[in-house]
Amino acid sequence: MSLLDKFSIQLYSVRDETSGSFTGTLKRLAEMGYTGVEFAGYGGLTADEMKNALAANNLMSVGAHIGIDRLINNLDEEIAYHKVLGTEYLICPYSEIKTKDDAVKLAQTLTPAAEKINKAGLKFGYHNHAHEFHKCCGDYLLDSLFANLPPEAVMELDLFWVCHAGVEPFAYMEKHKGRLKLVHVKQIDKDKHCVDIDKGIIDYREVIIKAKALGVEQFILEQEEYEVSSMVSVKNGIDYIMKLER
Repeated sequence: MSLLDKFSIQLYSVRDETSGSFTGTLKRLAEMGYTGVEFAGYGGLTADEMKNALAANNLMSVGAHIGIDRLINNLDEEIAYHKVLGTEYLICPYSEIKTKDDAVKLAQTLTPAAEKINKAGLKFGYHNHAHEFHKCCGDYLLDSLFANLPPEAVMELDLFWVCHAGVEPFAYMEKHKGRLKLVHVKQIDKDKHCVDIDKGIIDYREVIIKAKALGVEQFILEQEEYEVSSMVSVKNGIDYIMKLER
């Protein structure tokens, strides 16, 4: 029996395809077996158009990556869009922080958006890269950030970047089990390249088993480098993940 009964994709993975035909790409991803999407832009579609495109392909809107500028200046618009889609998570995907003070200031910047998102019935989260695992004053910057965010803020842990930073993923997942709700399924090889899921060093069967036990709700493939093409890589990804057995 398969480890997962649902598996989503961050649409940044197929940005070369969505730039040509957003709805056509959604159809192809659904045909591969993906059950949900995480947005990184909307291809010019209105909320109603996007809702219809998702419904036509039995896809759920799991989440969206929304840059800090829009979280600060266009949040009402983003919330309204995702209320139509029934999206659960609005995620800040990146911020350049170098010190603990930077992390605290970022938390202060994001807190009003996080509170507004939660008040609207959605959930706010933050997605890491490698630089948040720099230690400052004895703590990872990512820990300092979350220590100063509202307690409802959730973590979307990108395991490629965790391993890229040289951090042991399972101990870190355990440390944040109360806030860890989403995992980016992204593979890394010994040379720190992003490779197809079946070709790297992260044991995703073990990851999924442990993450589910810790309360992770969504597993989302993100692919940034491709041996052949984006669509071949994401097809390889779902084929591999959905064959993993309990």
